[in-house]
Amino acid sequence: MEIKTGSFSEVDPMVRNVLKERYEIQRQLGARAGQQTLLALDRQTQDLVVLKLLTFSSDLGWETFKLFEREAKTLQELTHPAVPRYLGYFDVETAYGKGFVLVQSYIDAPR
Repeated sequence: MEIKTGSFSEVDPMVRNVLKERYEIQRQLGARAGQQTLLALDRQTQDLVVLKLLTFSSDLGWETFKLFEREAKTLQELTHPAVPRYLGYFDVETAYGKGFVLVQSYIDAPR
């Protein structure tokens, strides 16, 4: 799987990919060094979900990984209609090496 870490206004090669044979990438919502936020269709539930992808690179510090893990743990404990629900967490191999994906519910909000 090839992952681009550039601006989210660029066409991302992941847009037509499926992760874990389950999450069909619809579009990229945001990106910054070593991280991407993607809108995906969960093929099992037919719900839209948000995938937060963290990929290891020279731009990514250890602190970023710790914050990513903390977000996953915090989401597992929260239940509030305005906060996305934790749905899962898995690792993935990318063209840039190992990465981690946090799956959370999608909340349609005005921009």
